[in-house]
Amino acid sequence: MPVYAYLRVSTKEQNSQYQKDAILNYANENQYVPVTFINETISGAKSYKNRELGRLLNSLKTDDILLVNEFSRLGRSLLDILEIIKVINEKKVHLIIVRDNLKIADDVNSKLLTTVFGIVTEIERDLLKSRVKEGLETAKARGVKLGRKKGISKSKLDPHKSQIQEYLDKGISKSNIAKLLGVNSQTLYSFIKKYNLKGK
Repeated sequence: MPVYAYLRVSTKEQNSQYQKDAILNYANENQYVPVTFINETISGAKSYKNRELGRLLNSLKTDDILLVNEFSRLGRSLLDILEIIKVINEKKVHLIIVRDNLKIADDVNSKLLTTVFGIVTEIERDLLKSRVKEGLETAKARGVKLGRKKGISKSKLDPHKSQIQEYLDKGISKSNIAKLLGVNSQTLYSFIKKYNLKGK
């Protein structure tokens, strides 16, 4: 069974050596060797799908072993971690959280743990919604006007309005104008509609 270890730090100033040492000690004691290390420096706020972790998960096969020093290395929220565990369970991969000596596989105990994670995530989400709602109500009670202020909605294309008009007058297609200005087509379409711009 191939054994992989995932290491992650958020900034270049941080060092993943402590994670590697802890995982190596655990792997040697439990005969999970040799270990292939995947190391990256990236924020856990970024989706796992856009990290080396995502590519690693895609490559894992049934009964492979994935060692991680702690849950926080996988992601920054319970929801993210739960999604990753779900993928791991579906692939029938063995996830081991080294610091807690916790083994997560496709078994009853792991499914129970995943269920608990799911419940905690729902509670976390409800609490967040509640805090936001209470904060808005408190601000409203103090007379704070909520919502976007009228008349100040700006677009990054505002400085290029005359240039866009010139392109339209020359018969340049909207998709090409978007490319010339380095924006996606929808942003340009919305801008043109907002100012009712038309070519000659």
